[in-house]
Amino acid sequence: MARRTVRRGRGSSDRTPGPRKPAGRTDGRDSRPADEFDGIETTGDARDRVHARLVRIARKYPDLPIGSVKTAGLSSRDAGFARALEQCILQRWNTLQAIADSKLDRDWRILQGSVRAALLIGTAELLLMDGVPDHAAINETVNRVRRHVHGGAAGLVNAVLRRIAALRGEILPANHPEAVDFHQRRDVLPLVDGRALVLTEPVFAEDEVLRLCQQTSHGEPLVVHWIAAHGLARTRELCHHDLVRPPICVTATDPGTLEPLAGEEGPLAPHDRHGFFVVTDEHLDLGSFLREDPSRRIQDPASAEPVAATAGLRPELIVDYCAGRGTKTRQLAETHPDARIMATDVDATRRNDLRRAFENHPRVEVVDPAGLAPAMGRTDLLVLDVPCSNTGVLARRPEARYRFDSDTLRSIASLQKAIVRETQPLLGPSGAILFATCSLEPVENRRIAHWIGHHFGFDLKTEHQTFPSGIPGSRPREIHDGSFHAILTREAAGASET
Repeated sequence: MARRTVRRGRGSSDRTPGPRKPAGRTDGRDSRPADEFDGIETTGDARDRVHARLVRIARKYPDLPIGSVKTAGLSSRDAGFARALEQCILQRWNTLQAIADSKLDRDWRILQGSVRAALLIGTAELLLMDGVPDHAAINETVNRVRRHVHGGAAGLVNAVLRRIAALRGEILPANHPEAVDFHQRRDVLPLVDGRALVLTEPVFAEDEVLRLCQQTSHGEPLVVHWIAAHGLARTRELCHHDLVRPPICVTATDPGTLEPLAGEEGPLAPHDRHGFFVVTDEHLDLGSFLREDPSRRIQDPASAEPVAATAGLRPELIVDYCAGRGTKTRQLAETHPDARIMATDVDATRRNDLRRAFENHPRVEVVDPAGLAPAMGRTDLLVLDVPCSNTGVLARRPEARYRFDSDTLRSIASLQKAIVRETQPLLGPSGAILFATCSLEPVENRRIAHWIGHHFGFDLKTEHQTFPSGIPGSRPREIHDGSFHAILTREAAGASET
């Protein structure tokens, strides 16, 4: 599948690069075997492990895999640092690349993967991570390259990182007009807490759209698509939102039971969405917290909207076909206390997690997809929380913002239609479909909902798109994800598929 990459945006975007002397291989691949990096990823210090993981996943860019740095054997402090560093880089990959590229005398794409990884790490530590001294950001990175690559590459990394360190200028507070309107300037780097770093020279692209891609670290195909679908102003809001640190939100069957924990000394604070609370105690043991009361669940308010919209239905048999690890399954059981639920997922790992989560549950039966045969023609509510582009949750899934393109979007829409075709025979004569995604894209959302109605003879009773809320600097209680849902019911005389 063809992939488009973000074009390079140098500080002097009109200059023609002169002759360049590549360091090491010129095809962008590493000369070191992958298994050597794998060893570092499991036995090195925090920075070594992040470096090794970046080398491995960078080979797949922009299709960055889901996962995280391996922290077994590290102290809790070092493990936390490794995760924070990795998350920072994943969230700002394109930003870091644009800045580093502006200080290179050769094309980013011809650098060894290990050198690119080192520059991403060093740039992140210098510009985006508070409390990391320059000598640690530069010297540790250079020494690591010298140990694991070669001296020439270490010299290149040292020179580039020192140029990047010299870019640091003043910090604008979160409410400063130029921090809010960062997209209007080529020398302003928005930060995760709402502040902005003014660079000592312009490094971002002159083109407004490409500059927005670089400053907020989004793939150009995604930003161009959003502008066409939602307009430039909304696109800026969405890109800025995706830089937030999304809060952990909790709720319960009876949210009132959580209110005593939301006082000044408690681990929670009320969310702006009624019935939801933000975890404010970063040391809270979430596993123990959830086990104390099985009715508690971790869930973003936007994620809860689809099932909440079915509260007026009275199903006796529910099939949750794309159940994942069961967050919505649990919500379904609470919303419909008289219903029997059959839950499944095509992924065996998630299905096993689902079985463990609902072991001995009196009304939830976890089955393989083939085990849904007894529900054929008898299901009252078919829940399809289908795969999507994840564009409503990019603050939580930063890797998804790089792989988006029109081919992938069409492929996902085709997969969604295939899931509907496969599962709609499960419905009884008066059955309903809950179609849900965490996407903002009409082609995955309302178009599929209307296609279901047209091809299978359903009435579209309700559809709702929630856009993400909050930007860097917002209070955690103001931040939530995006989601979409539609409820469709059988017409009296069903139409046949065409």
